[in-house]
Amino acid sequence: MEYLVVGAGPAGLQMGRFLQLAGRDYVVVEEGPEAAGFFRRFPRHRVLSTDDNSLFNGPPFSRYSKRSFPGADDLVRYLEDFARPLNIRYNTPVTDVSRFGARHVIIATGLKQHLPSIPGIEHAATYASADTDPTEYAGKRVLIIGRGRSAFETADHISGTARLTHTVGRSVQRIARDGNEFVATIDGTGELRYDKVIACTGFRRDTALDDPAAHVLTGDSIKAIRHAARALHRTLEAEHHGVPWPHRRLRNRPDALAATIATRAGEIPDGLADVVVPQGQHALLYDEMPTTERNGFVVTSTQVRHYRRNELIAVERRLHRKPLERFFSQQLAVPCIA
Repeated sequence: MEYLVVGAGPAGLQMGRFLQLAGRDYVVVEEGPEAAGFFRRFPRHRVLSTDDNSLFNGPPFSRYSKRSFPGADDLVRYLEDFARPLNIRYNTPVTDVSRFGARHVIIATGLKQHLPSIPGIEHAATYASADTDPTEYAGKRVLIIGRGRSAFETADHISGTARLTHTVGRSVQRIARDGNEFVATIDGTGELRYDKVIACTGFRRDTALDDPAAHVLTGDSIKAIRHAARALHRTLEAEHHGVPWPHRRLRNRPDALAATIATRAGEIPDGLADVVVPQGQHALLYDEMPTTERNGFVVTSTQVRHYRRNELIAVERRLHRKPLERFFSQQLAVPCIA
């Protein structure tokens, strides 16, 4: 086959949709019996932290929920419907991507739970295993290790019944068991006793199938995933199928460039960049390319970098119209290789 996509979570489904629309020979393989396996378990308390959960080229998520913080089961239903027309092989665990004989492999295996190397961490319950019934924490002292979404989600869920809840980050040095209690050594505080300890220390990308020849597709939100998938698909189309990266023409004038970039800067996802290449009276704007691009004006959400022959010429971090207009006025006087 031409493309093998490993994983039928949001990343794998989004890439599958792009490949299908482009008419490519592909298959998505998933070790589980259904799509969206991660969101069938997480978040544990079944409420999403954002309403931006749509993928590209699919139905609007508002058909499934209009809540500001939708239920995780709504996202599962959305992804099930998104997956239905795609070429997916379920119940297909992968230990060696080479056995499929695909020319291009895309790893979209998602996240797995991360536990830090704190002495005694094995005594703690984890975000995945902790009881979700608030009454189990009634009148108890609870230590939650972590300062991310899963930690605050858990703290909010049990705070109404727990006697006290402490949410602590990297300052936890050690956890010891003393009878029915836990003794936590916390930097700057000393030893504190708790009835329960829950490690909500987040997730990390699953690297088990990483291969130098494979492409990795990941993101820390549905928004990041869908944009990263589109950028990777455009890269593959340009490199292997001769399909030019989509672009639009702008007037090559400081005011026109500044107006466009001031708007676009707030829309560019992390890890991607708009690239503006001046060509005479016009400039070509390439949306959301990988930030490894070193040509013309490379625009991220935090700065504009000007390159000439891959050499960095200037940087502007004030992404408002007037500073940008002054920046482009100065830089357009410098020859820019197209």
